[in-house]
Amino acid sequence: MIFTSPLALFLLLLLPLLAWMGWPAPGPSRRREIFSLVLRLLLTLCLILALAGAEITRGGDKLAVVFLVDVSDSVPKPTISAEIDYVRRAIESMAPDDQSAVVLFGADALVERSMSTARELGQVASAPVTNQTDLAGAIRLGMALFPSGAARRMVILSDGDQTSGDALSVVKFAAASGIQIISLPFLKQVENEALVSAVDAPARLRPSEKFDLNVSVDAGAAMQATVRVLAGDKIIYEKPHDLHKGTQTFSLPLTAGEDAGFVNYQVQITPNQQDGFFQNNRLDAFSQIEGPPRILVIAPAAGQVQPDGTPRPDEAAALLAALQSTGFQVDSVTPTGMPLSLPGLAQYNSVVLVNAPASAFSPSQLDNLQIYVRDLGGGLVAVGGPTSYGVGGYYGTQLEDILPVEMQIKDEKRRPTLGIVFIIDHSGSMGEGAGSTTKLELAKEAAARSVRLLFP
Repeated sequence: MIFTSPLALFLLLLLPLLAWMGWPAPGPSRRREIFSLVLRLLLTLCLILALAGAEITRGGDKLAVVFLVDVSDSVPKPTISAEIDYVRRAIESMAPDDQSAVVLFGADALVERSMSTARELGQVASAPVTNQTDLAGAIRLGMALFPSGAARRMVILSDGDQTSGDALSVVKFAAASGIQIISLPFLKQVENEALVSAVDAPARLRPSEKFDLNVSVDAGAAMQATVRVLAGDKIIYEKPHDLHKGTQTFSLPLTAGEDAGFVNYQVQITPNQQDGFFQNNRLDAFSQIEGPPRILVIAPAAGQVQPDGTPRPDEAAALLAALQSTGFQVDSVTPTGMPLSLPGLAQYNSVVLVNAPASAFSPSQLDNLQIYVRDLGGGLVAVGGPTSYGVGGYYGTQLEDILPVEMQIKDEKRRPTLGIVFIIDHSGSMGEGAGSTTKLELAKEAAARSVRLLFP
């Protein structure tokens, strides 16, 4: 008998207490009350066993075995042949009523033979993908092949080099399901094996920046190997290195390219003697070469008529000239030309607002600018003027939230008093449509927003 929740068995300690509390006093009905107490205790015992998940297991007379055979690239062909020979001998020695199945696995798992009582294993024909080792997937497939009413056993023939999946958690689940797990390690003996185990490159680089590319190489024996580094399809490093047995790390001095963008650094090693597996002789790392900082300057177009009737001068000209003279990549747009999407804004290192009123931006543009500064860490410079800050309508907008200034006057003595009279046209033409609403509704909304800006 087994219990799925054995902690519930502590409730058995209550049975003596219940028997003591329910023990009948002497009298003519004593025998009947004792019988009733025994029944209640038996019912309580059955309830406690149910809470503990009591299960009575009985072993089967038949045996079902699933053989999991590792045929990935990490297992040499002679070792794979030894695994298959072992499975053939094991199947031939099984009892007449026993059944067996065979699964070949690498990056995926394929059923070579379904559950059968046959005592012969024919020519192996399954061809799973061999560039990875997913032992967890093979175990899950093997569990699905077991029949009911038979003792279940799973035999794993592998070198144990798992590259994907979580085999340990799947093995625990299989063992909890009553499956006997047997692992037979078939270790590879490759003395001259050399492989690239790790490549570490900086995540970000500047054009023509000098840096070190750290390369870790594992060798099964002392040997010499040529280490080669490719940036795209161009060889940027090639030099022989002496390898000792074990793990060693080389710091290769390199220089980043001049073109901005992602670059793939591929490290290759070529041992000067026979190597076990050529597939593990290369490894890649990626870096981003950043170009000169990009700055977006946003300013109203020159020549526009200002509230005082004069044309707006080119207020950003001197700033553009100063930024471009330092080597920055500068783009100049009007508020309507500001990128509408966050990715379009994120390509800039900083945004400069030159005397730009808040009303010149759409709500989505202001939302993106706030996310760009607050969440992405982008830079923001605000250059004041007669149409910015308080007079530019920054109060209560996202611009006030992200700028380190407030648009309200804190000094009560300097705050002027104001009286406003709203005269709203209510003629028939005000009922005409203006977008999704009417002109009259827009006038009412303008009056309401103006009132919200008034001080007490």
